[in-house]
Formats: sequence, structure tokens, C-alpha cells
Amino acid sequence: MILKFRHKILLAASGVVVLAFTLFTLYNDYLQRTTITQNLESSVAQAGQLTASSVQNWLSGRILVLENLTQDVAYQGVNSDLGGLVSQSSLVSTFQFTYVGDSKGAFTQRPDVAMPAGYDPRQRPWYTSTVEAGKTILSAPYLASVGGLVVTIASPVKTNGQVSGVAGGDLSLDTLVKIINSVEFGGLGYAFLVSGDGQIIVSPDKDQVMKNLKDIYPGQTISLDARLREVTLNGQQRLLSFTPITGLPSADWYIGLSIDKDKAYAPLSQFRSSAIVAVLIAVAVIALLLSVLIRALMRPLTDMGRAMRDIAQGEGDLTRRLSIQGKDEFAELGGSFNQFVERVHASIAEVSSATLQVHDLSQRVVNSSNSSIVGFDE
Repeated sequence: MILKFRHKILLAASGVVVLAFTLFTLYNDYLQRTTITQNLESSVAQAGQLTASSVQNWLSGRILVLENLTQDVAYQGVNSDLGGLVSQSSLVSTFQFTYVGDSKGAFTQRPDVAMPAGYDPRQRPWYTSTVEAGKTILSAPYLASVGGLVVTIASPVKTNGQVSGVAGGDLSLDTLVKIINSVEFGGLGYAFLVSGDGQIIVSPDKDQVMKNLKDIYPGQTISLDARLREVTLNGQQRLLSFTPITGLPSADWYIGLSIDKDKAYAPLSQFRSSAIVAVLIAVAVIALLLSVLIRALMRPLTDMGRAMRDIAQGEGDLTRRLSIQGKDEFAELGGSFNQFVERVHASIAEVSSATLQVHDLSQRVVNSSNSSIVGFDE
């Protein structure tokens, strides 16, 4: 395919426009991605901290209620009648079950539920773990037969510096579930509660509860830190971030935030689409304007080409000259063309004059010859 000069200029100009817009778009794409990532990291960190603080404050209040019970038991004596202490309204309204076991095996519980024959609190994990720790502990969550997700808070009762018993309370996490499930993060994602070993404790997705992150995200490396980490869940790209919940006794819990990556970076996708449309429109407009402009600028060259074509085909009028306007390259070329045509015209005129002279001379010779022949005949 043979392109005309103006077409080459048009293609070159369009190429420059496309290149310029592409570089501009890539640069702005980088800036927008960086800005979105920074804003997202900041928002995720803030949401994680706020949710972690809410969980920590809620649990700390319940822990304080139980620790007050241990102080009351220690003051009254672990071997005394403890029914009144564990029946306090603050305990009944907070815990599903509140109980005290002493070092002799006695066990007091409210609500009072008959325990299996031979039940010894000293053999129970909540008792042994508390005695071993020597301080308040928070058990791993478990699903109770009644009451849903539950944790046990247990605290040692100390007499003269020695552990003489353990007070415990079974705490339903329903309120905690509501706190965490209320985090929507602007419709971009959700929050969940996870333990240090990766077990999910609370999640809006019921199928994930009590499962490990390794099972939910198989083959993917997940670290419980604040850095946004990209993972794939059911074919969807998501971003995970984790914030530790501090101040909980013997519990290594984290607030996790799961963000829909496509929604988070939707403004970037919109910018890319807009940039592509802008490039196409710019190329079309510039191509149209350049086409008109180049046609006007190339008119002197077009006229010159037409004149030279007429001369080459032997139909040119050598008395005509190109109209010269301005002092640009086309004007110089037009002037040179006029000089060339003028010289050609002069040369042709000289040739024509010489031809005419030769013709006259030839005619004279013929006439002279004819006269000689006539004289000879006479």
C-alpha cells in the first residue's frame, strides 16, 4: 500500500498523540493506584484498630466482672457458702453459667444444674489451665450445646498467695458477633475474628466459623499482620489485613478485614476506561483537524505537482507561473519552479526561433535550387 506524504504526516501525528496519551495515562494510573492503596491501607488500619478496641473493651468489662467475683470469694472464704456470691445479678446477666471450684473439689454453680456423679472441678481444663497460669485466662471459643459460640473466662482465687480455687464464667459471644458483623467497611468487605493459630471464631459467613484460614485459602500464604495481602476466594480477588487485639489474658486474637479488590480499585478501572475513550476521541479530532490543515498547507505543493505533470505530458502552459505567498519552504520551492519553467520556456523559445531560421534558410536554398534548374533548362 502506497501512502501519500500527507497520509504519512497524519499517521505520524496520530502516533505521537497516542504515545503521549498512553504515557500520561500510565503515569496517572500509577499515581491513582498508589493513592488508592495508601488510602485503603489507612482506612483498613483505622477500621481494624477501632474494631479491635471495641472487642477488647467488651471482653475486658466481662473479665473485670469475673475478677470481682474472685475477690469476693477470696474475702469471704472459698469454703463458705458461695451460692449468694455467684447469684449476683451482674453475674447472672453477663454469663450463661457462673461457678466456683475449690482445691478440695467442692463446686458451686448458678444456674444450679445437676452435674454428673463424681464431677471434680479440679480435673476440668478451665481449672487446671488457670492454676497453671496463675492468672485470669480466656479459653478458646467452642460451640456449646445451648447458647451458640461460647468462651470461658476463669480466674484464680488466692488465699495467702496460694491458689485455693478457681472462679469461672461461660460467656456467650453473641454480642461480639454483632459487633464484628456490623463492620461493613463502606460495602467493600467485612470483618472477622480469628485466633493466632488461624482458626476463625466469628465471621458473617457462617460456613467459615471454626475453620482454619489454611482450609479456606488452600495453597496460599497468609500472615497475621497489618499489610494488605492479596488472596483468592472462590475465584474472587480479595485483600486481607489483620489487627491484633491487645490486653486479653492468654488469648491471641486478631481482627481480620476481607476487602473485595475489584470494588476497592473500581475508581482505577473507571479511570482506565475513561482514558481509553479520551485517547480515541483525541486521535479522531486531531486526525480530522490535521487532515484539513495538511490539505491547506500542502496546496502549493499540490499545485506545483499538477503543473509539473502538465509539463511532463506536453500540455503545460509555460507562460503561467505559480502564485508565491510567504517566505516558507513552499514559497522557495515555488520560486525555484517558476525559474525552472521560465528557463524551459526561454530554451523552447530559442529552439523555436532557431528552427524557424533553419526553415527559412532551407526555403531559400530550395528556391535558389529551383531557379538554377529553370535557368539551366532555358
